[in-house]
Amino acid sequence: MNRVLKSKIFNFLLLLCIIFQILIYLKSNPKLESNFDSRNISIENFTSIILTKSGITKIGSQKLNKISERILLLQGSSYLENENYKIFGYDITIDLNTEISTSNSFVEVINSIGKMQAEGFNNNDLEGKIFFYGDAIFEFDK
Repeated sequence: MNRVLKSKIFNFLLLLCIIFQILIYLKSNPKLESNFDSRNISIENFTSIILTKSGITKIGSQKLNKISERILLLQGSSYLENENYKIFGYDITIDLNTEISTSNSFVEVINSIGKMQAEGFNNNDLEGKIFFYGDAIFEFDK
């Protein structure tokens, strides 16, 4: 083999190695296409206080999921509490902008008059109204 042929073969092999290295790098390099703001944030055994236009509300749950910047999901056994009522339920969703909390699961609401049990609720804190779904039972305090 002459010297020119050896040089061409060496250059071809070197170029082939460089191409393989580039391909390996591109395959193993993680893509940064995911939007970090769209990820759900969750916290176990959560308790906190929320200051809203309607006042201070204490919230707690087995697991808190932040669905978006304005929507929280209190997953599992959860509660909302302020100076007017205490709401105990499951899987409560809170919209922080409209101050509306809802649940389609069993709920128990305690206020100064008595205790209400229902199959679900919709609470509008700004208007001071709580709507109950399904069968509801109210027990007056004695």
